[in-house]
Amino acid sequence: MWKILFEFSDRFFAIIPVKKWRDYLRIVVLFDYRRKLNALKSAYPTLNFKKMQLGKGGGSLVFIIDNKYTFKVRKHNNETKNFERFYREKRITDALRKFCTIQIPNIEFIEIGDYTFYKSDFISGKLLVEISTRRIKKYQKQISQQLAEFIYKKSFANPAEIADLRGVREQKGFCWNHGDMCSNILINPKTMVITGIIDWEWAGYSNIENEFRGLVWVRKKMRKIGLDKTTRQEFMKIG
Repeated sequence: MWKILFEFSDRFFAIIPVKKWRDYLRIVVLFDYRRKLNALKSAYPTLNFKKMQLGKGGGSLVFIIDNKYTFKVRKHNNETKNFERFYREKRITDALRKFCTIQIPNIEFIEIGDYTFYKSDFISGKLLVEISTRRIKKYQKQISQQLAEFIYKKSFANPAEIADLRGVREQKGFCWNHGDMCSNILINPKTMVITGIIDWEWAGYSNIENEFRGLVWVRKKMRKIGLDKTTRQEFMKIG
């Protein structure tokens, strides 16, 4: 959907006769989409861009190319801010990966022209929030068990390489959280097995209750299903 919308808008904006208006719409409204896409094409000429998918969320554009790689770039180009945000996310995912029972992105920095992309292998699956309520409820216990194990193993890991990112003294119940899992859980729609947890931009060290809230807080649908409650119940069984 986003790819069709951006392609149509970019072509429409291109015929605007006044350059400053044309540039404003393409750079500010479309987040410099065309130049970013062309940068990727020049750097990866062997990839099949006809199969490209485009995503938009938070502060980033996401290009999924050939079902092989995911390239994420900030919507607005501020290189210092980009690098700091991406570098923090990479540090956390690199440190926590060995503790995770579900696949998470393996991030690599790519500098292409004026842009800093982060590249990771494509993780297949459909977003859990896009699965029907009826089907989620049918497999809710299975999903909650997977999430509970993932949260338990990952949250209470204590990797020394990111100890400086905690930012707080040791407090009871504090641990490493993804912080925004609700819209970032990938699942195999046939088996209903979770295939990946993506977008760790808001990961950090905070109270574990934030992780359970993060399973539902931005989606009314997930709150109605009560995924946070069943996952917390499965989590308590592990402990």
